[in-house]
Amino acid sequence: MIRLYVNFPLNSTKEVVLEEAQNHYLQKVMRLRVGDRVLLFNGKEGEWLAEIKEFEKKQTHLRTLSQTAVQSSELDLWMLFSPLKPKRQEFLVEKATELGATCLWPVQCERTSISRVNLEKMSLHSREAAEQCGRLTLPEVKSLTPLRKLLKEWPEERHLLFGDETLTAPSLNEIPLDKSKGYAFLVGPEGGFSQQELSLLRALSAGQGVTLNSCILRAETAALVGLSYLKLCL
Repeated sequence: MIRLYVNFPLNSTKEVVLEEAQNHYLQKVMRLRVGDRVLLFNGKEGEWLAEIKEFEKKQTHLRTLSQTAVQSSELDLWMLFSPLKPKRQEFLVEKATELGATCLWPVQCERTSISRVNLEKMSLHSREAAEQCGRLTLPEVKSLTPLRKLLKEWPEERHLLFGDETLTAPSLNEIPLDKSKGYAFLVGPEGGFSQQELSLLRALSAGQGVTLNSCILRAETAALVGLSYLKLCL
């Protein structure tokens, strides 16, 4: 059944109206009809079954019927990464959303080759991934932030693990995990962190470099390895 993220309250027997883009998707792409049913979620009130009551040119009217899943708490896990080329970044955003990342945060490093990030597209790809995989929340998408600024303002209560491509850091599975605190995983650019950046990361009290593999991994591979491990072990 089709699942859609909406940004309005959901409750029993409530009449709701979908935005133009979702209206086009249901009418023109999926070719649904009046009486067909879809699932709706808003990140706060679980998942709801809704029935299509009327189609207009730019709107779809539905009535919510019943709640099909309650909202549950989730692991607070951030994914930080140096921006990638469009297709590779789309893949990373999609998979990180499926794995439950609660925050997607692009970071500008000295060797980052991509100078701009389309946050609207990032949010759209993340939303589509959540709709497809059955997740009931969307990750927060933050603006591109310079690494120095990020580290200067880093919250002490959150651990920051980062992929150390020098292969001198402890293996990820050797790091004791503190389940009482939040975690973030950071992957640098294709050229790796500069020596100065590595020094800043290693000096961060909440920071810890990790080795992910005996070989240096591509950025999107490293990001998903780190995120998957933390998701499984926390």
